[in-house]
Amino acid sequence: MYYSSSLYAILGRMLRTCFGLIPFSVGDIFYALLLFLLIRSLGLAIIHKIQSPQQRIFTKQHLCFFAKLTCVIYLIFNILWGINYNRLGIAHQLNLKALNYSTDDLMIINKELLQKVNLSKTQISSNSLSLYPTNEIFNDAYKSYQKISDSLPFLKYEQQAVKKSLWGWAGNYLGFSGYYNPFTGEAQINTDYPTFLQPFVTCHEIAHQLGYAKENEANFVAFLVSRQSSNHNFKYAGYLEMLLYANRNLYNYDSVQSRAIVQQLSKPVLEDIKILNQFYKKYKNPVEPVINKMYGIFLKSNQQPQGIRSY
Repeated sequence: MYYSSSLYAILGRMLRTCFGLIPFSVGDIFYALLLFLLIRSLGLAIIHKIQSPQQRIFTKQHLCFFAKLTCVIYLIFNILWGINYNRLGIAHQLNLKALNYSTDDLMIINKELLQKVNLSKTQISSNSLSLYPTNEIFNDAYKSYQKISDSLPFLKYEQQAVKKSLWGWAGNYLGFSGYYNPFTGEAQINTDYPTFLQPFVTCHEIAHQLGYAKENEANFVAFLVSRQSSNHNFKYAGYLEMLLYANRNLYNYDSVQSRAIVQQLSKPVLEDIKILNQFYKKYKNPVEPVINKMYGIFLKSNQQPQGIRSY
């Protein structure tokens, strides 16, 4: 708990202060250079092995460099952020207890979210989202965190550092809508992702910046912030994301009731869901399931037993 509330809080603010004012994503450039070094090291080792199969020293040097670099990166990752996977989370801070739930409980939450989604959709104009600039989304997310920090001080967000991802086009194919860079403290958003959900994605990544490493906790923080936001676009994004999450969960227990909930969504909401499904279909490829599986293994190794389903 000391790390999350003290050491990481200082480290996170320092990183956001250093890199937040830079208009482009420094972390994305760092990742590109790092990937180049790793590929180059492995590539040289393989080439030399093919050209000189009897000489092993040079090959071992490159493999050792690759192994050492990986270990150093992993160590820095844990110091700068990764230890947050072991923190006492949002439930502890709110004095909430995780309880078992039934299908009836899932039905209740689905019905509640159904009403909230339909209502919040009527409170935003049909073209407000399509004309919602990226920088405005980021600034409104910052304001939303400032608002909720009045009642929940531990969610106070300082030194804003949310940026458009330089690799959003890759994210479309790899299946990510945003990500946090622990080495620079920046939150990157894939702005190709459907605009009506970008407010929630932004709040989710800011939650990571505040040290909520587990995906389900970042989701819950993003929902709390979106729900209390003064911006109706944020309310809608938060309720819709949670309904999709809760409805998928209900589907595992009662597919008939799950479909019945979806059928009660208003036509404008169903249009948004159609846009989201078309987005996923457009970029569907054989690599994405592999990436998701690998990331799921990573999540499970960091105390998230549901893996990719934590989202």
